[in-house]
Amino acid sequence: MADLPNSDATARVDAKLPKKGFFGVALEPEVVKVSAYALLVGLIGGLVAQGLLELIYLFTNIFFYGKLSFAITYPAHNHLGLWVILIPPIGGLAVGFMIHYWEPTLKGHGIPEAMEAVLFGQSRMRLRVAILKPLATAFAIGTGGPFGAEGPIIQTGAAFGSLFGQAIGLSPYYRRVLLAAGAAAGMAATFTAPLAGILVAVELLLFEFRARSFIPVAFAAAVATGVRIHFAGWTPLFPTPAFKLVNMNELWLFALMGILMGIIGIAMIRALFWLEELFDRLPIRRPLIWAPAIGALILGVIGYFYPQVFGTGYDTIRSMLNDRLTAGNLIGISVAKFWALVISLGSGTTGGVFAPSLIVGGGIGAVYAMFWQHFFPRFVSDPAFYSLVAMAAVFAGIARAPFTSIVFLFELSHNPNSLLPLIVCVMVSDGFVRLFSPDSIMTGKLVKRGLIVLQDYSVPVLMRARIDQVMHKKFNVIPADAELRTVLRDFSSEGTGLLPVVEEDGSLVGIVEAHDLLRAEPPDHHFKMRELARKDYVLAYPGELVDRVSRDMLLQDVENVVVVEPNGNSKPIGIARANDILQLRRWLVDEESKGLPRDWKGNEKKRGQETK
Repeated sequence: MADLPNSDATARVDAKLPKKGFFGVALEPEVVKVSAYALLVGLIGGLVAQGLLELIYLFTNIFFYGKLSFAITYPAHNHLGLWVILIPPIGGLAVGFMIHYWEPTLKGHGIPEAMEAVLFGQSRMRLRVAILKPLATAFAIGTGGPFGAEGPIIQTGAAFGSLFGQAIGLSPYYRRVLLAAGAAAGMAATFTAPLAGILVAVELLLFEFRARSFIPVAFAAAVATGVRIHFAGWTPLFPTPAFKLVNMNELWLFALMGILMGIIGIAMIRALFWLEELFDRLPIRRPLIWAPAIGALILGVIGYFYPQVFGTGYDTIRSMLNDRLTAGNLIGISVAKFWALVISLGSGTTGGVFAPSLIVGGGIGAVYAMFWQHFFPRFVSDPAFYSLVAMAAVFAGIARAPFTSIVFLFELSHNPNSLLPLIVCVMVSDGFVRLFSPDSIMTGKLVKRGLIVLQDYSVPVLMRARIDQVMHKKFNVIPADAELRTVLRDFSSEGTGLLPVVEEDGSLVGIVEAHDLLRAEPPDHHFKMRELARKDYVLAYPGELVDRVSRDMLLQDVENVVVVEPNGNSKPIGIARANDILQLRRWLVDEESKGLPRDWKGNEKKRGQETK
């Protein structure tokens, strides 16, 4: 019997095998229909993203500048003086009322709620979320909330995708695909970053990388990006200079900065969780209403000294990426944004963490480069380059989405020279945070509710093994015309297991087990075995993936498998039961351990005896 870890043909299927259902089909035809739906979801997601940004600009103009306008503006340039402290509580109170009276899931930055819908709610989201989330976010950010629009846009796009899937009666899996497509569309349309939108869906919502989900999501992100370009053109949201490494040794500095960004990421995660518990324990009535207002009041005080913490901060990010701020301003803004974010979000309001994390990381990263540049001026490149890479590293650490972070900042910079430092710094930061924090900022809230969320995924062992690798090749068969009394006389009742019943030419008729033989009454002993044979088994062929066979077992509610020759004569060549398939898990554990290699039954083998 071939051993799973050393098999070189796990995914190979003989082209001559008879097709059974979708066996041998690389993509289900239904994906074509779902992809068409995803195009519509992408269009809706792109329009929703543009509409939310416009709404944020409207409220920003109203509350900070006293004018009715959709012009792009930022609250950092206001001239309200001390009165600015009172602006954020207005939004905090409005959001609190919405959360308390209408929709509790508005609380937070949106992605955990979408994750919960995918993992535990059969990808069902309510219409109220699609309507109220953009409104609540516009109030929160338009009155100075230190958030990005991307998290709420992702949740809103996901809600529209889910609602569309529910309306047309899709299965829970394909509702999940459309939900992820809406989320990808929201991210792509916010930043003109289609690849980042796709990876957000993969890393935070789909937890898989399969064609039947990846293709529709990619289409949705592409359409949403087209919508964004229609309204805003090709101009990047954060234009940057053409960065370049001084030499390859500079990568060591980026790796060291990854540890620093990882520490910042851990501090952000723990500070947010601590503040959430603190605000939840406040001795006040109706905390869902008043806690966001209290947090917003503290935000107002911080914003009085550092107005750059107000709003999305996209203008501040541009300044960081173009060396327009001094070291003192960079540190002050980053520290102020850190506390403004965790206090506001911990108090229970709504808004995204992506853009704020860019500011926190970008400022510290630039100062980090300035420090080394002071001692080694010819060894360190542009501090704005470090700012760009640090932005990705912080978000990767807190969100546990390294590939999204790398691709997103790469798309923003349009600079191939940034890719290598991004990979080094982001992966160091992500690994460092994983070492010391079991939960990410995306999953912490769900874990508190007792939900188990794993942000890692791999190819299931059932999809890596063939049925002929787990079947038993040594078994007894019973002639269909044999009488029961003859079988009872010739076969021992112990160890018979599963017994295929066959015709004279060896073709399969059915199966019997020991308890079938022993249960027959004496008057029935003259019955022939074809009359006693059962049909509760799955017929399989060599080369079929165990995943497909086990799916048929579940659909037919049976525990037995008979593997037959692929030439059409249905002659049994192997048998398997549910327990044999479960043994695959043992092989997976052994593969990941440091012990001696084992075969699929768990039998230990000596070094050098692995099957080549």
